[in-house]
Amino acid sequence: EELGTIFKELAVLVIDQGTILDRIDYNMEAVVEHTKTGISQLERAEKSQKSARPMKCIFCLLVTIGILLILLVLKHRRRHFF
Repeated sequence: EELGTIFKELAVLVIDQGTILDRIDYNMEAVVEHTKTGISQLERAEKSQKSARPMKCIFCLLVTIGILLILLVLKHRRRHFF
């Protein structure tokens, strides 16, 4: 009778551990999927950042050229004004 009780308790422990292992396995699969998604998002962000960098340089150069042209025009007007 005691041996039967021990085996029943052991069976319950094995079932509980199996359930815990199933949850761990499920969580590990979810982590792998989330990691893959995160990596793909990081790769897309890196590509967009790299493609935006030349546009920022071009914009800064255009602004600088515009400012220099304005200064040149103002300087030219002052010479003819006096």
